Amino acid sequence: MQLFIMLLVAVSVLTLLSGISVLCGSRKGERFQATLFFLITLFAFGWAVSMSIFLSLPETANAETAKYAAMAMYITVLFMGLGLAIYPIYRYKVGKVVAVLGVASCIALLVFMILDPSLLYNSITLSESTGNVVHLQHNIYNYLYISYFIVTCLIYMIGIWYNARHAKSPALKKAHILVLIGFTITGIVCLIFDAILSFLGKYDTVWIGPLTMSFAWILHYYAILRYRLLDLSGRWLKNLSHVIIMSLAAIIYLSIFFVIFIALFKIPSPSSDVILLNVIMIIVVLLLFPVLNEVSSFVRSLASVHDIDMVYLVKKLNLLSKEYINYHELAGFLADHLHFQYVGLLIDNRLYGSTASKLASAELNKIGNLKIKDNSIWANPNEDIRQILKKHNIEGIAELRDPAGKPVAKILLGRPLGNITFSSRDMHSLETAFVLIAHAIETDKEPGQI
Repeated sequence: MQLFIMLLVAVSVLTLLSGISVLCGSRKGERFQATLFFLITLFAFGWAVSMSIFLSLPETANAETAKYAAMAMYITVLFMGLGLAIYPIYRYKVGKVVAVLGVASCIALLVFMILDPSLLYNSITLSESTGNVVHLQHNIYNYLYISYFIVTCLIYMIGIWYNARHAKSPALKKAHILVLIGFTITGIVCLIFDAILSFLGKYDTVWIGPLTMSFAWILHYYAILRYRLLDLSGRWLKNLSHVIIMSLAAIIYLSIFFVIFIALFKIPSPSSDVILLNVIMIIVVLLLFPVLNEVSSFVRSLASVHDIDMVYLVKKLNLLSKEYINYHELAGFLADHLHFQYVGLLIDNRLYGSTASKLASAELNKIGNLKIKDNSIWANPNEDIRQILKKHNIEGIAELRDPAGKPVAKILLGRPLGNITFSSRDMHSLETAFVLIAHAIETDKEPGQI
């Protein structure tokens, strides 16, 4: 199997996993948009896989098999284009008009293609020397097909641009711009290699289109997670995201290895033994990651757990106070730089943790209503709340207060990193950091939103 086909299939699987992750993790109010995203990734996956099948067919392959593989490539693009046109604008009135026209155009092109495949192509060539080629017709049908692809991509880009202009926060605006830039590059690449060049008879680079499109949807998935384009939740969403990240790392590793292997040994297609050996090596490395993580964490904690880099902390929190804050990321940053296994920010009875928490709503309410009566910012919980904290490995609760002494939020602290107790931490440094955190939260323009 050629390297580009393996790469195409692997990246398309990541695309589909991204769609599944968004669909399973979406909340009720965002389920339709998440479904659209999933369908787009599903048809992007179908496009890549059907193209991989077609390009890898041997010369002796059945003519019907080649026909169905070729048809699948072009049918999946039709449905993917329909999803592109609807996804960013379905909430608006114009989106309903676009959806009706898009469905009508998609069905018309699909019906004509199925009833008379000769409208799409006049012949198919399977050749190991020159590569497999679909010889497209130069007729009105193909002009309409290419126009449909261009128009749906343009509608998607205009919709994303419009959403960026009307975003309610700088973070959402940044996310839409990132998605727009990624898709613009992808759209141009697809237009060149899958529309223009294939139409002109150059078919050996047609795989570049679905490959870059897959990366565009992985980038979109990153924007969803990083900037909360959709508010995702779910117990196994985090694990699935780890799978996607690890798989992407494995793909990058394999790509680099095969490029070096081919350059050194001048062999266009590595043997199955070489591929199997590398797969085993990747699995071994991935299995070692938790161990390496633990060792790294322990060494880091021994080196720095007694010290807090206040200069860096002040600089970071001052920057955060001037922009839209993602509280989950802030909690993760604090866990790393205050050296705790867990940090949670309880703001308006909503918990933003450095890692996923299993605290129930009733437990959060009890912690949120916990009163701190004396001058200390540290809570002295009753036995009921102590049991809750013990169950969730939380060792301390402090109140974040503004300069006037008004409570802004509560901060929940897990076990300190390293072989020290909570009481042996430098409380003065922590309390200084809490003042900075309270100021950052207080000056946030839209608290409680992500």
